[in-house]
Amino acid sequence: MAMCSVGERLVLFGGVGAAGTESILDVSNDCWVFDPTSLVWREVEHQGEWPSPRRCVGVAPTASGLFLWGGSGLASTTSGPRYTFLNDWWHFNPSSGQWSQRRESDDHRSSPTVGAGDRYPCPRYTPVFASVGEEFFLFGGYTEDRLGKRKLNDAWVGDGADWTPVPITGAEGYASLATWPGPRYGCMSAASGSSVFVCGGFSDTGDHNDLWQFDLKSRQWRLLMPESADSSGPVPRYCAALAYDRERLFLFGGRSRRDPKANYNDLWVFDLHTHQWQCLSPNRSPHRYDAGAAFPAYHAKSSAAVVGRNWYVWGGEGQHGHVSDFWRFSLNRHTWELVQAARDDDPRFW
Repeated sequence: MAMCSVGERLVLFGGVGAAGTESILDVSNDCWVFDPTSLVWREVEHQGEWPSPRRCVGVAPTASGLFLWGGSGLASTTSGPRYTFLNDWWHFNPSSGQWSQRRESDDHRSSPTVGAGDRYPCPRYTPVFASVGEEFFLFGGYTEDRLGKRKLNDAWVGDGADWTPVPITGAEGYASLATWPGPRYGCMSAASGSSVFVCGGFSDTGDHNDLWQFDLKSRQWRLLMPESADSSGPVPRYCAALAYDRERLFLFGGRSRRDPKANYNDLWVFDLHTHQWQCLSPNRSPHRYDAGAAFPAYHAKSSAAVVGRNWYVWGGEGQHGHVSDFWRFSLNRHTWELVQAARDDDPRFW
């Protein structure tokens, strides 16, 4: 699913598994708004222009509402539906409940178009997509196009209508000598001020835990923490949740793509002044998603967003399938609170 904070509300859109199946074709386009004060969900009425069903999209808030970019959706063929990769562009006004399309998607099978690949990011899912002031930033992700199955590390800055690629400079990689992050998808990200922070993800060489900062003013990357296998920081992973708060980055959960049985519910904080990780809580049991849970169980691919001094984490992939539990983490007290337990009909896949 995709979730972000718009004003004092949370907006959630789409996702995979909404019909209770394991298929990547089981994608939705429902839209919900959550009020953190009343703890009430409201489904937005489907009307007018509306994004097609999809998963793993980019979402970012601005003063005028929410912007949605790309993801993986569906296309109809004579032999039935197939999945696609998208780079369309949408705006959502939470006051009116209206979506408006700013750009249609290219056909991922013929993208990037020869001679036009430097004007707009190609279709993909799980990109880093963030808003910083009046600008948007897009990085990485995964696609399948005329150039093959690709994990990406291109970076773009723009206002949504016009995008400018940031030229790759220096050595690409994950270790201490790298000056540009290597290709990846499913990485974690958060934004603040003029910076976007990017952590970990998965590439052809495995899971990662390197941490980067991109400054939109200088258009430069800075490696904050190279990839490491020691115990001073979180183990390499992808699809965890990341949040920024007062010169700190909080990281929760995720999983290993290389070893699918390695699933996490640990919580870490990174100090942007000392460049040190601290473990606030290790991986722990039991893994419960019902009303009796005292802390979040294993989660990956969760929706997460910050409102005020609270970090909200909703659903994702649990120990046995997709889950719908909803948690609130106090950035002041460093404590978890269960807002809503998982539904009884959450599917079990594995």
